Amino acid sequence: MTPAGQIQNLAAAEVFGVLASRPSGLTTAEAQERLGEIGPNRIELRDRWRHLRSLFRQFANFFALLLIVSAGLCFAVEQLQPGENMAALGWALAGVALLNALFSFAQEYRAERAMEALRHYLPPKVQVRRDGTLVSLLADALVPGDVLILGEGDRVPADARLVEAHGLLVNNAPLTGEAQPLPLTAAAAATRLIDSPNVTFAGCLVLRGSGTAVVFATGLRTEFGKLAHLSQAIRRTRSPLERQTLHMMRVLTLIAVVLGAGFFLFGLASGRSLWISLVFMMGIIVANVPEGLLPTMTLALAMGSLRMARKNVLVKSLNAVEALGAAEVICTDKTGTLTRNELAVSRLHPVPATGPADATAGQRLLALALVASELRTGGEGLRGDPLDIAIAQRFAARGGDLEAALGRNRAHFPFDVEKRRAAGIGAAGDTLVFAVKGAWEALRPMLAEPEAVLAEAEAALHRMTAAGLRVVAVAARPLAAPAEPAVAQEGLESGLQLAGLLGVADPIRPEVPAALAKCHSAGISVLMITGDHPETARAVARQCGIIAGRGDTDELLTGDRLEVMTEAEVAAAIDRGVRIFARTTPAQKMKIVTVLKNMDRVVAMTGDGVNDAPALKAADVGIAMGKSGTDVARATAQIVLLDDNFASIVNGVEEGRAVFANIRKFTTYVLASNVPEILPYLLFIVLPVPLALTVIQILAIDLGTDMLPAIALGQEPAEPELMQQPPRGPKAGLLTPDLLTTAYLFIGLIEAFWSLFLFFLVLHLGGWRYGDALAASQPLYHSATGIALAGVLLLQVGNGISRRHQRRSGLDRSLLDNRLLLLGIALEMTFAWALLYWPPLQRLLGTGPVAPAIFVLAWLGIPLVFGLDLLRKRLRFQAA
Repeated sequence: MTPAGQIQNLAAAEVFGVLASRPSGLTTAEAQERLGEIGPNRIELRDRWRHLRSLFRQFANFFALLLIVSAGLCFAVEQLQPGENMAALGWALAGVALLNALFSFAQEYRAERAMEALRHYLPPKVQVRRDGTLVSLLADALVPGDVLILGEGDRVPADARLVEAHGLLVNNAPLTGEAQPLPLTAAAAATRLIDSPNVTFAGCLVLRGSGTAVVFATGLRTEFGKLAHLSQAIRRTRSPLERQTLHMMRVLTLIAVVLGAGFFLFGLASGRSLWISLVFMMGIIVANVPEGLLPTMTLALAMGSLRMARKNVLVKSLNAVEALGAAEVICTDKTGTLTRNELAVSRLHPVPATGPADATAGQRLLALALVASELRTGGEGLRGDPLDIAIAQRFAARGGDLEAALGRNRAHFPFDVEKRRAAGIGAAGDTLVFAVKGAWEALRPMLAEPEAVLAEAEAALHRMTAAGLRVVAVAARPLAAPAEPAVAQEGLESGLQLAGLLGVADPIRPEVPAALAKCHSAGISVLMITGDHPETARAVARQCGIIAGRGDTDELLTGDRLEVMTEAEVAAAIDRGVRIFARTTPAQKMKIVTVLKNMDRVVAMTGDGVNDAPALKAADVGIAMGKSGTDVARATAQIVLLDDNFASIVNGVEEGRAVFANIRKFTTYVLASNVPEILPYLLFIVLPVPLALTVIQILAIDLGTDMLPAIALGQEPAEPELMQQPPRGPKAGLLTPDLLTTAYLFIGLIEAFWSLFLFFLVLHLGGWRYGDALAASQPLYHSATGIALAGVLLLQVGNGISRRHQRRSGLDRSLLDNRLLLLGIALEMTFAWALLYWPPLQRLLGTGPVAPAIFVLAWLGIPLVFGLDLLRKRLRFQAA
């Protein structure tokens, strides 16, 4: 077998010998032997148990292990000392561990359907020659050496070298991402394999013509399969939020374990019983770990994804909501992302040149181009070469009768790759003509035009190519006799009159320039990474605004230069201002993404083709097009734009930034209540005082009343200034010093002091004195611990309102704008009353009633914490 990289260099007659085949095809025995050696022509799925392993992995993190061990201790204590309700606590902790594991699994669970989607590109049956006979086989039975028969409409099943080609035209967009139709030939070519005009690639479509080819690569050995394997082999790195959340939970877990173990040993050393020391340790651990934070975070991300879905942004991985908001660089493909992935005739240049008001010459130019086109009409609309379709659409859009024009065509000479032109005979108006369209260099020697006309046409050609347009020349000559359609093409290709030039482009999406401008204002860099021609890429970048207003010529790198550059050199080029990468391969796209990530940039990659899949997966967040994107791109990406609208990315960035800001809000809210939960245990172990809050009461806060307000804070709308700020960067942590200081040393201490004041006030009024023993079964203890719990709940009301904005009061925007927060506040207030005065809840939580005056006093905690926090904001941000 010859290496795939050399097969294109061989003459057609040599291909059979190198692949140990023959024009009559392999024998059945040879094919079976090769199938056993190489395997079927399919892209195998790997790791069928990955989802189950992912689920089990959720129980192996610090947080889950701590909860599981704590639950086990509770069950053990229940066995040693029944009747203390520790089993219920154990089940609660185990339930929290299970709930968090399921939520985390849901975040990681993505539909890894890329391999299955690739199978859909491969046809179920193909036509091959075996034993000298044309037979129909399943595509997965193909082996190297098989002689493959290709025709119009076929999906190529394997990489194959052409040995015969008759007007063969293919669309390699599923592989290369470019919509340009490619004519193929059987002649040897001194080019790279991917650029070879004599190779058909697996997954691509035959647009026109027929051919015979010899298979040289199947399955994962095809270029298509290599992309698939590359995409699957890449392991997506954790998003910024995942890394920060993991760090936060490690820190909080470490604090909980160290404090719990330390005070457990202190309790034993100070003469406390093993039972009391164990209860104390459990209380410290439960109070330190915000059990409800991870479920709340997941729900906030899920709600953010729902809001994004209403804006046509489908989120497949919840962490991608926040990751998109953190994006510093968006690497975008050109075709199908910035452009429509549709060829369109965007400029007409009739010859001789006419004024813009003269539409007749332009329409005649299109009519002559239609004579040299081959189109078919049917239930699905026009079918044929994309260029021919674009010409027909422009002709019809200018008021031409397309059906009548196509009906007057008499003969067609297909596009020839060597001649670089197509031709036809038909009627243009009332005149029978022979028309030719193709490359200017191919038509120029046939023209019978003065030098001045040719010079003017060449000047127009340069202007159009500088604008990034593909230029198609059109020429014609009248035919005198109706019998002349039978004349050979070569006999007519002389003495032609130049009709004009067509400028063909893949139009940019109209909303893209505004979307890019918003990205720039948000401090996000946009890089274009495309396989297209450098000048085309540069022109599109200027039209979009990627390099608008830039005067330098060093904003572009080609794939050839990129191939030999080190990662450090690529990084330096990006820092220098390179914003366009043209003629790139999929591996080079990955190289760029890798360089950016090594530069500590949060990278978003957009794309729609199979060739984009590896980079989509390697990026921090992959964004695929929902309508025009391939199944592979959609399955690999974390985010899918349902409307293929680049502008939707801006909405996603804003929503992502709002989600992260809201996560900080409810993290501060949740952590603040840890201090009034921890401090009673510290006082209990070092001083002769009763325990102000029990473990069950702490869980009632963390998994009960705190949840709904925290979720509501996750729904706060984005602040207008969010999109005027630069990205926060990958090192901007969730647990910042400012957040910890606010939560623990300010809000938390206020809540702790006020709730303990209420606790000791009730004890004092009930006759308890410092140092007195007080049994947990005493009504006075139930009333005192009840008011301490109610005080924390009411303090959290003021904290929740204040958390709505980092700098303003939180009441500057109506509470009616967040009705879920109103519901959470109502729940906290109602629960504060019920735990004191409703017997079923009293029995569950071990609380009792207090005098109405004491309960009214507890309500002063709301304005207390709100007012002091507002004063802190004014003093802290008064300069701003």
